[in-house]
Amino acid sequence: MMRRFFILTLLCLGLFLTGCGKPWKVIQQAEPNPFIGKKEFVVMPVDYSGLMVGSKTEEEYLSEKKDKTVDSFQADKVDMNSLVLDNMRSVASKNGVKIATAEGEVTTFVIKPHIPFMEPGFYAVVVSKASEVKMRLKIEDKDGKLLDEIEIRHQTPPSNWGNVASGSRYRSDAEAIGKIVGRYISERVMGTEP
Repeated sequence: MMRRFFILTLLCLGLFLTGCGKPWKVIQQAEPNPFIGKKEFVVMPVDYSGLMVGSKTEEEYLSEKKDKTVDSFQADKVDMNSLVLDNMRSVASKNGVKIATAEGEVTTFVIKPHIPFMEPGFYAVVVSKASEVKMRLKIEDKDGKLLDEIEIRHQTPPSNWGNVASGSRYRSDAEAIGKIVGRYISERVMGTEP
């Protein structure tokens, strides 16, 4: 009996610890931290080059769809761009960090979001699969030198309560990813260990 309790406690502790941590994977991180105390960044639009939709290229995926679905998918990407950038800015601004749209000559750090993978998932009453969006985010200095690179993945499961369409789930993923990026940048600026 005591042994079962001990094993159950260890399993619960393991589940708790795996749920903790940062919602991003660090690919590269400049040291010493060049962002400490820096409050101004610029951001590029989300780059979708080389996009894979599930196991297909974007072109292959769209070639199998009707015009209405193609238009809807393109609108999803436009909305995702806005959601990523707006939520990134919102979280960062709460920590005193300003993120402007990149225009003209760059005089500060450049944030480059890239979405190479989107999984639409599906919904059927008895079985479903979550959407998933993967982002690679690079932060470069004004001369184009790569300083930080992270990867973020977010999934949104479908539900009976209005989150069935892949487009609405993509938007949920984009909103969450934007908040995560804002948190990452804020932590780097504040010098906390991301």
